[in-house]
Amino acid sequence: MNEEQLKIELEKRFGYSDFKPGQVQPILSILEGKNTLATLPTGTGKSLIYQLSGYLLEGIVIIISPLLSLMQDQVAQLKYMGEKRTAALNSMLTAEEKQFLLARVHKMKFLFLSPEMLQNNAVMARLKQSKIALFVVDEAHCISQWGLDFRSDYLSLGKSREALGNPLTLAVTATATPKVRQDILRSLNLSPEAVAVFEGAVNRDNIYYKTVAVQPEDKNAVLLDVIKAYPTPGIIYFSSKAQADAVTHLIKQKTDLRAESYHADRSNEDRITIQHQFLQDELDIICATSAFGMGINKPNIRFVLHYHMPNSIEEYVQEVGRAGRDGNPCIAILFYAATDASFKLRMLQNDFPSEALIEQTVSSKKMAVEYATPTEETLLTYILQNNLSSTEAKAFVENRLNLKKEMLFKMKDYAETNRCKREIIAHYFGKEFDEKPEFCCSSCGDEEPYMERFRPARDAFSKKVQDGWGKIVSDLFLL
Repeated sequence: MNEEQLKIELEKRFGYSDFKPGQVQPILSILEGKNTLATLPTGTGKSLIYQLSGYLLEGIVIIISPLLSLMQDQVAQLKYMGEKRTAALNSMLTAEEKQFLLARVHKMKFLFLSPEMLQNNAVMARLKQSKIALFVVDEAHCISQWGLDFRSDYLSLGKSREALGNPLTLAVTATATPKVRQDILRSLNLSPEAVAVFEGAVNRDNIYYKTVAVQPEDKNAVLLDVIKAYPTPGIIYFSSKAQADAVTHLIKQKTDLRAESYHADRSNEDRITIQHQFLQDELDIICATSAFGMGINKPNIRFVLHYHMPNSIEEYVQEVGRAGRDGNPCIAILFYAATDASFKLRMLQNDFPSEALIEQTVSSKKMAVEYATPTEETLLTYILQNNLSSTEAKAFVENRLNLKKEMLFKMKDYAETNRCKREIIAHYFGKEFDEKPEFCCSSCGDEEPYMERFRPARDAFSKKVQDGWGKIVSDLFLL
């Protein structure tokens, strides 16, 4: 099948006349029977790669996903498009629901699973009886110890894949350094020589990167000036849930903008409602922790502002990549204070297990803490699953902590340097950087001419809100 034939299938299945950059070649690779690794930026439409490929292959598509909410969103999106042969198999289901679903696996076209489900003997038995067209590892950087969001439950995917007969495999992620890409292939037992690797650009020309040096006590005042100057909708990211709530209250008090906070302490009902309101243009600003944004496509986000410095360049690129997916001008604003790095370092160290906790876990061969941080749970689970000795476990945790520190310090360098921001991002991900867009970053030129491009976007959004236009569901989810 060639690209023109693919376009016919694309329009027939999804109603689109053309592909987004970076989608065609991975699909052609899969249809040629090649295992494929696609590292494509946020907003590229990675899910369409396995969806269209799946329709053109005989059998079921298995998608491994790290987030329950992301699975549910993808299932809902497919069902809205008329695909009834889809479901999510995860810990949210009751035993009866799992049994009911397993009995109907052979009727499915797209089955989403959390990685721990592949450790279930009944699940594996049913999958072994099925014809697997494609084995998809979404957010594949989670499989790498060197990645941003290392997940211990991803480590067994290579063995699970082998147990299923080494089916045709697609691994997709938005951000991966060369080291992470190598680790993904190794962990999935994929020979680099036998894998087609596709890498998209990490820089998007329509994002203007801006860093603002500001003292902690001045951040709120500067933030109010910023959000009054820039068009909405926008996302403001925080490292603190309490700070997200406080700034939300401040915005409501000092402006006429519609704002809400989004973080793990909000109820599931609140989070679903807030997300829906934001997608429907019923909110101007979301004040969120990193819990918000993955898997949701809102094309018209005009700015992403980081109130606190992110933990890494990977995290930063993923989060700012949620802006400007409609191709129109947008801006990424990073507030940076000299104390940010030391604050982040303390948070990082407090998140890791102590030597005493590691020793207790190794000796008792069980999690030796009742309320573990997510990082503690991940690392201690890895230690137990791999039966590490006390010395090995301490070395593993120390190496992981040092890696996180290195990532943090590179983010600090990005914030402090006068070098081109795009160039730093490109080199971090092992990319060549040859040509700057007309409006690049705060290191390379004045943003005022760029702001002229913002004004039509602000006017359009204001008119849309006033007219009360609804958004169709296919625009809400990333294809």
